[in-house]
Amino acid sequence: MKQSKVSILITGANGFIGKALMDYYKNNGVSVVGVDLQGNGDDVHQADIANPETFAELLENCSVVIHTAALVSNAMSDEDMWRVNVLATSKLINAAQKHQVKRFVQISSIVAFGNKAKGELNEDYPVHADGGSYVLTKLASEHTVLAAQTQGNIEVVIIRPGDVYGPGSRPWIILPLEMLKKNQFMLPAMGKGYFRPLYIDDLIRGIALAVSSDKVAGQILILSCKGYVTTKAFFKHHCSWLGKKNPMTVPTSVALVLSYIVTGVSKLFGKANEASPASIYQLNTQSWFSIDKAERLLGWKPEVTLTEGMKRSREWAEKHGHL
Repeated sequence: MKQSKVSILITGANGFIGKALMDYYKNNGVSVVGVDLQGNGDDVHQADIANPETFAELLENCSVVIHTAALVSNAMSDEDMWRVNVLATSKLINAAQKHQVKRFVQISSIVAFGNKAKGELNEDYPVHADGGSYVLTKLASEHTVLAAQTQGNIEVVIIRPGDVYGPGSRPWIILPLEMLKKNQFMLPAMGKGYFRPLYIDDLIRGIALAVSSDKVAGQILILSCKGYVTTKAFFKHHCSWLGKKNPMTVPTSVALVLSYIVTGVSKLFGKANEASPASIYQLNTQSWFSIDKAERLLGWKPEVTLTEGMKRSREWAEKHGHL
């Protein structure tokens, strides 16, 4: 049976960002469909983005693809990261072109700038693949999308979000709480690394504006907070939820040594370790981001304060048994 016409197709529809986007569009009466490795028998179809022709009819009947599906990890193998984040993205956008999708919105990351850049950065700042497989594959996935754009058959928008947190966030809510409970959580640079928190609702609103705006076709946009907070200031919230005072802080050199040891032991037992050296470098960054372009072209800026965002995150964590 032929699929009915929908406005938007979201990949990774069961993920942190994908699910929030699905909810946003459904709540606003916009026709939307999702794909993920697990379907729900309703509006999320079971499919692998590495084989986009298996959901060709969905592509044929949508006008916009929002591509959120990706492996977000500093512990998975280079091969798996490349296969999902880069090769599958290339196949997906080629299929989108084939089926005449009008716009392809790629959800990338601020990690595209690398972990060693310093100061305030904007979209014109050169990217750098220093920081492990996640950084490298995010960069390479952007390249596949930009390469498709040069053919002139599809509008491309690349979104680079800041450190997106909120209810359901695995890297910034769930994992830190798990590690704090085990007394295994520590921050490099004595907790003075820069964190650029962006609440999930603000990101979703920015993506929705980018989807519908004619001004941003062919553009790269940073959606982040203004300025930064230190990693110690951000994760101090998690500590307070668990009745602890402050996160443990150590010099970066110490954090790296411990990280290499734990990662090596984890590999011996066939386990992944997210507290990898790449994660240490990520928490040691000294950069923050200008959002002038998003403000100018979309009229967008964050609305949820860190205090309010963490309050909502705590309520969710408590409700779901993470505290």
